[in-house]
Amino acid sequence: MYLLRLSDPDDVDHVCDFLRRVRVDVVVRPDGTVSAAIAGSVTPLHELRELSGYVTTWNALNARSTVELVDTSR
Repeated sequence: MYLLRLSDPDDVDHVCDFLRRVRVDVVVRPDGTVSAAIAGSVTPLHELRELSGYVTTWNALNARSTVELVDTSR
């Protein structure tokens, strides 16, 4: 799982909906961050790259509410 930090915690539902539509498993944590994972990824590197692409897409479409991908270095 990877950690996502949102610049606007009020958008957590929107971010999670976006990620679920592209089949990312998400869990909202009590601190307002989101844990994200992609089931069936070939390798952890592939998962990180795919998730990074989704975060980049979100940020490009939602400049007022950005998401930061935190590499938790399993």
